[in-house]
Amino acid sequence: MQFSIACNWDPALIEGLRKESKYVDTLFGQITDDPFGGGRGSFLVPKVTREQAKEFIAEARRAGFHFNYLLNGACLDNLETTREGNRRLFEHIEWVASTGADMVTVTLPILLVWIKRHFPQFQVVVSSWARVANVKRAKYWEDIGADEIILAESATRDFAALRAMRRALKLRLEVIANPSCLYFCWLDSNHINMMTHAAQGGHVSGGFVLDHCQVYCQRMKLAKPDELLKARWVRPEDVGDYEGLVDSLKLLERFRTTETLMQVVRAYESRRFDGNWVELITLPRRRAHHPPNLEYLIQPDRVNIDWMLQMADIFGYSFSDVMEIDNRALDGFAEHFKTHDCFHSVCDECRHCAEWAARAVRVDEEKRRAVLEKFDRFIEAIVDRRTIAENDLPDVSRVQLAPDAAAVLDALMQFVPPPLAPFARTKIIVGAVQLMNMQRTAGAGTAGDGGNGAPVSLQAIVQSFWLGTPDPSRDAVREGLERAGLWGFVAMMESP
Repeated sequence: MQFSIACNWDPALIEGLRKESKYVDTLFGQITDDPFGGGRGSFLVPKVTREQAKEFIAEARRAGFHFNYLLNGACLDNLETTREGNRRLFEHIEWVASTGADMVTVTLPILLVWIKRHFPQFQVVVSSWARVANVKRAKYWEDIGADEIILAESATRDFAALRAMRRALKLRLEVIANPSCLYFCWLDSNHINMMTHAAQGGHVSGGFVLDHCQVYCQRMKLAKPDELLKARWVRPEDVGDYEGLVDSLKLLERFRTTETLMQVVRAYESRRFDGNWVELITLPRRRAHHPPNLEYLIQPDRVNIDWMLQMADIFGYSFSDVMEIDNRALDGFAEHFKTHDCFHSVCDECRHCAEWAARAVRVDEEKRRAVLEKFDRFIEAIVDRRTIAENDLPDVSRVQLAPDAAAVLDALMQFVPPPLAPFARTKIIVGAVQLMNMQRTAGAGTAGDGGNGAPVSLQAIVQSFWLGTPDPSRDAVREGLERAGLWGFVAMMESP
């Protein structure tokens, strides 16, 4: 069985694959702000220049791998039919051709025939976003020249459909091995268009997206673990079930670190994994993913910054800290799907996934409750339209800072993404004033309020900064505070 692997644009990935992999045949990827848009918003995918991407693709080809460049946006705002839009898209494909990429992936049928006419050197792959799940739809694509189809996730465990497509089709077939998307997710159409435009350079949204689909999706998986078992992944141990039915398995995710991408490759090539299954599928996991490109998310003219910071805090948790699915406990789970028709079944009557979840899933209830509460607060804020409230920052120009506090505040800004700096500085000062007032009210001293009393202290600045630091950033911030000899102020606050 061959594999295609997500490209994170790290040259170390090519070297790792060259040394360790026997069966990875293709890397797939896309640069940020691509005019076609694609499957992952620009805030998610590691940023590279065109020159860096071109060198990466050339190195991958020299190492013996194919490269599949993604042109798989699900909606181009009809710009492909306009003179200027068409020209921009065509010029981008010319650039892709110049990189040496030998394959492209598309979602829109018109792009397939267009590329076949003008760029016949490319093998053209049909994206899973085209939602091909049966012979009839697949045949349409084969008849207009498709070389390969990445099947919809809904087809992955539909073995009757897989057998029928294999009999009827001459083109290559691929299934995605490690997704976590909900089975027949009701957010699907919304989400693929949302991600397309969040990745589309020049779009009116400027790359900004408040991914409410992901919020609802993650909440359901946490609350109902059997939904995660219903997701159409393929365990490494079950790869053999797909031999003779498909030509390759697709391994995600483009924003994973090289270390965790290689973890996925090793598991699938060895056809065994002895860990927590949620580590291999596409779920939040601290230090397993590249940090987001915050300039696309921190856009004060579009969104309330306080709520966007809360969203960062929500997604900063590690799913694997909350839920463990012992992969060994799933041995035998997939046998059911070889004969069962999920499409025409009622989950509450079947209960196969629910019963296996009861046996294989372990949950830290305290951590789950804490994360679910954060999700619920954020969902309520979206529905109540608080996420689009104006960013009304108080005037702190008259607040005096102690000299050492002012110097440290300037130094602390290194931990703050540049788009956030003006907001963070103001919030830290306001928080420090509030802390000092609370201390004075409690009789802890006469530190003042920063406006009517003594200047704001170093202690208050450090403590306010720590209290406003999102959870995903706290490890790095703590290390920085310890190096600077400032952690004692936080420890003082946290001690009984």
